[in-house]
Amino acid sequence: MKCLLLSLLPLLSLAQPSLRLDSLHKALRQTQNYTQKTIITHKLIGSFPGTKPDSIRKYLRLALHFARQAKNQQLEARTYQLIGNYFQDQSQYDESIRLSLKALALYEKINDTRGMGTAYSNMGLTYKRMGDAQHVDVLTRKGLAFGLKAIDLYSLTNDTLGLIRTYNNLGITYRDLHDYTKAEAAYQMGLQIARTCKVENLSVGNLYANSGQLYIDERTNYDTAIPLLEKALVIYKKAGNEQNTEHIYRNLSHLFRLKNDPVRAITYAQKAITISQKGNDIHRSFNSYEALYLAQQRAGLYKDALTNLEHAKALEDSMIRLDKTQLIADVEAKYQTEKKELEIASLNVKNTLQQRQLLLIGAGLFLSIGFLGVLFWQNRKLNASRSLVQKQSEDLKLMMKELHHRVKNNLAIVSSLLRIQSTKLDDKQAIAAVRQGQQRVDAMSLIHQRLYQTDKITSINIREYISDLAESLMSAYNYHPDEFDLQLTVEQEEIDVDLAISLGLIINELLTNSFKYAYADTARPLLEITLKNDTGLSLEVRDNGVGIDLERWQKGRDSFGKKLVAGLTRQIGGTFTIENRRGTVFNLHIPQENLKMAA
Repeated sequence: MKCLLLSLLPLLSLAQPSLRLDSLHKALRQTQNYTQKTIITHKLIGSFPGTKPDSIRKYLRLALHFARQAKNQQLEARTYQLIGNYFQDQSQYDESIRLSLKALALYEKINDTRGMGTAYSNMGLTYKRMGDAQHVDVLTRKGLAFGLKAIDLYSLTNDTLGLIRTYNNLGITYRDLHDYTKAEAAYQMGLQIARTCKVENLSVGNLYANSGQLYIDERTNYDTAIPLLEKALVIYKKAGNEQNTEHIYRNLSHLFRLKNDPVRAITYAQKAITISQKGNDIHRSFNSYEALYLAQQRAGLYKDALTNLEHAKALEDSMIRLDKTQLIADVEAKYQTEKKELEIASLNVKNTLQQRQLLLIGAGLFLSIGFLGVLFWQNRKLNASRSLVQKQSEDLKLMMKELHHRVKNNLAIVSSLLRIQSTKLDDKQAIAAVRQGQQRVDAMSLIHQRLYQTDKITSINIREYISDLAESLMSAYNYHPDEFDLQLTVEQEEIDVDLAISLGLIINELLTNSFKYAYADTARPLLEITLKNDTGLSLEVRDNGVGIDLERWQKGRDSFGKKLVAGLTRQIGGTFTIENRRGTVFNLHIPQENLKMAA
């Protein structure tokens, strides 16, 4: 094949470690050309590590401004793509897809085939990650379709780097879909292109590493996996990528332990520990110590294995706790200290005023100057107190966001356990019941996911939550957005998180019922969700399906869904009705006087 290494060079150059921030800042200040400013800003974005999202976000905004000022649609499209990649890394997948589509529209407008391939490739990876996060194969398959479209476009332009990167993404997508034969073929295609065009970069290293992992986990062909992992190791070391190097060492330790070669397994685990400790990465250190004690256990070195098991457990505890109790105590202590300091300052002011009154007769001018000095000092003290209060507020907000993140992760674990359990059942009713339980857990998890992704810790944007929930269930029940009318009207966007959880579970039950039973004979399914607040909070969910059997609903005392809706409605002080009007219509009303109690 013809080898062309152009389309991704501007993006790949963003990751070069040799770029110096100071020289890039200097170049940005010196040039007045907006096109050059955009290119330099792209390089600055690539120079920041992923641990500095605030800096990356700042320069992404700048890059978009410069590209628009330059009236350069290709650079504007590339900037949208970079912003989409940023949101992809932050797990804000909907926003990532939206921006990739904006980039795609610009690429199509200027007929940039390589750019279109990049947009499709990145959307493919985003949908793949969405499928991972939500355990929905429909999303993963959508990512696969975008990846294949990217391959077609890259092949038209002989885009070597784009093909290598996308074949790697296709491989891991096929792997997630348990199609290991196609995953292996995708990796091999990428490696064949790399060998033909003599390319050796991190994407090629990833192909070797993922291919080797496939031979370990799914093929149990350890002898084939070894040279693949060793080739990946050479590339990662040459690039100075210690994170991927450590991962390869752990995989080699795992491989040689499975081959019953504990000596080499121990050696590679020790190398992994050295790198993870140098990087002060607790998560990787835990994984490396786990690899070491498993290898030592296989070698019969039980004393050493026990020591390293204790190391691993200690690291695991530190990851789980992160000593939040101590942080809360520190914040409380600072608050009490600040409170006493303010009281003392107030007493000092009163005392100073009394002294001023006694001494005004003899030293009016002197005391006036002294009083001004006291006011100046007090002003500085109060400013310092305000800063302390602000910091405490930010610390508490951070703790709450981390708490919501932890709850979301725990709910995700419960959801995964339910999904795994459903695969081990034979009874269809039992499978359906477990999967409905999983969907209810996912509905609650979505609340906590939105809370840790925003600065608000006690309220949630219910419009965005309902939209996400409806689209997730639509995908789960295999309805395509182009063939389904979803209409959402929300007058009050922000509501209390406790009320949102109850409403979310009620809406989850209603939408699940519609998607499962309503549209069997409906040519164009319609679902309307309306949330208003006039004399209270009113929710209406309407579909255009076959309608509900009201007599069966009234007698359905054993229905868990009905019990859940009724129980949650009572809990939030509301009442509900359900009727047939060209489909099923559900109405829930919470009077104004009950809203504070519900919240």
